[in-house]
Amino acid sequence: MNSRVTGTVDFESTAIPGYAISAADVRFSATVISMVLSRSGMEIHLKGRDYDVKLEIDGERTVRLALVEAGILPSTVIVSYDGTILPHATVLSQSVKLLVTTISSGG
Repeated sequence: MNSRVTGTVDFESTAIPGYAISAADVRFSATVISMVLSRSGMEIHLKGRDYDVKLEIDGERTVRLALVEAGILPSTVIVSYDGTILPHATVLSQSVKLLVTTISSGG
């Protein structure tokens, strides 16, 4: 028997979030390590006639920064959500699907 495990009780480690370490009953010794996967990021889906890009990001982003990260030049598009045009300074703080409309100009 492993003397470090014998007689220990179940506990959750706070030093490594997402990991739990426990020992079995004292009749036999075992160490179990399990990892809980959590999705801490969010998904921004930029879709339109010319674009279909999904970004997995952590933390908040402005519409402008999300466009840049997706390789879309912000000055060439209008972004909307549920029929409402969003200023490029709008902060995105949760997963969302946005409509990207390419602006056409010329004569």
